[in-house]
Amino acid sequence: MNVGKFILNIVVAFIAFGILYTVGPMMFADAFEASMMALKPQEETVVPIMGYHLVQTIAFVWLFGKAVGSADLKAGAMFGFMVGLYLLATDNIWYTMLKDFPQETRLPLDIMHLVFGAIVGALMSFMWGKGMGFGAGEAAAD
Repeated sequence: MNVGKFILNIVVAFIAFGILYTVGPMMFADAFEASMMALKPQEETVVPIMGYHLVQTIAFVWLFGKAVGSADLKAGAMFGFMVGLYLLATDNIWYTMLKDFPQETRLPLDIMHLVFGAIVGALMSFMWGKGMGFGAGEAAAD
């Protein structure tokens, strides 16, 4: 494994997820505003949340290398979609248990996990195809 390329993949994926999860709340502003009522203020949670997102991104990139590890955009997108499905299920466990979480806001959040995961999975495949994959024998697409 090429550690430098692994770190590059983490940085690129972290930035991509950051941009997507910044734009998402703008697209679904009403759902996010309603869901924020059930959550702590952002200024109290931003640092730990960023840390947890970094851990998720490291796992995403490492698992991508193990599960896909190629320039196949379709496989990358499917991988990201499946990770998004996992996140969707995990979030919905908590949303179901929270007493005052507005249940009507779940669908936009679910859609974001699926679409954003697929986008970043395809991005990882694109990088792999450009010779920026971190695996031992990755081959750049011509």
